[in-house]
Amino acid sequence: MVIVIAPAPCAAQDAAELARAGTAAIEKYRFGDALRAFTRAESLRPADATLPFGAGVAAFMLGQDDVARARFEAALTLNPGFLPAATWLADLHYRTGRLTDAIAMLEAARARVPLTSDLQQQLDEWRREQALQSRFHEARSPHFTALFEAPGDERLAHEVLERLEAAYLRVGKSLGVYPSSAITVVFYTRQQFADITRLAPWSVAAYDGRIRVPLAGSVQEPDELDRLLSHELVHAIVAGLGGRTVPAWVNEGLATALEPAGTAPVEAALVAAQARPALSALHRGFGGLPSRDAEIAYASAARAVRRLIERRGAPALVALLGDLSRGETFDRAFRQRIDMRYEDFAALVARE
Repeated sequence: MVIVIAPAPCAAQDAAELARAGTAAIEKYRFGDALRAFTRAESLRPADATLPFGAGVAAFMLGQDDVARARFEAALTLNPGFLPAATWLADLHYRTGRLTDAIAMLEAARARVPLTSDLQQQLDEWRREQALQSRFHEARSPHFTALFEAPGDERLAHEVLERLEAAYLRVGKSLGVYPSSAITVVFYTRQQFADITRLAPWSVAAYDGRIRVPLAGSVQEPDELDRLLSHELVHAIVAGLGGRTVPAWVNEGLATALEPAGTAPVEAALVAAQARPALSALHRGFGGLPSRDAEIAYASAARAVRRLIERRGAPALVALLGDLSRGETFDRAFRQRIDMRYEDFAALVARE
């Protein structure tokens, strides 16, 4: 999403300077600094909707979803036709499992201002997902809610929930972290999964606020089902701990490292690799990569995270994620928790 936050011409100078500083901080991915700047600016100029919006964007990226929701709602109270705030709030609703609220937000925005073609397409896709989901049935376990379409899949849903509960205990013990909120897992056909997620054809599961699993194939391979369920569960835990600024190599590497078989199976791909990407090239998601490049990216991430855990232990990595959610920069959090400069660690991994 494009973020344009311009101070009003008649604004008090201090608030304007803080707004500019907040915008600059967002552009440099310093979301903690941005949140502080916009929060202070809002207190000086409480009638300007752009300021709570800026604070909401920063809080959203930090994974502080309750703060982000409150700030977006404050912006819309001041300016009900403020489309950027409505768009970000709708996305927040969607990512936290409130599909109906996400659709309602975009529909309310469209009643006030025309939607761009991209937003209209998004609204149409969410409506199709809602129509599909309205046919789904539900099964529950202590820490998970499963959604499935065919009544005949209820036995399978309960089996998957049992596997998820086992993964919850195993992964929680490894990290010392047990999510308190129920996690939703949605079962799809392969075609439904492709239509909803629009991920690369090689993708076998996804987490975007919900664990999404295409059951075709994995049902016949229990070990593969355990692997992908464990992998996506770790993504859910990372999102809760570190927000949305966690580098992809940390996120994917930890999810791979905590799979039942560990990193050895994927790291084998590095033996035949002609070239390996630097960690600095693995901060964004891997979804847009070709299959072979993605395989090398996952393997490189897994090896790097394994080295982190060997060096400092899983608790240090959990603490690093917590630092990110509080607005610390990755380089500073890394040095503090791993006791090593990030660039030196990246060079060490590259030499292996």
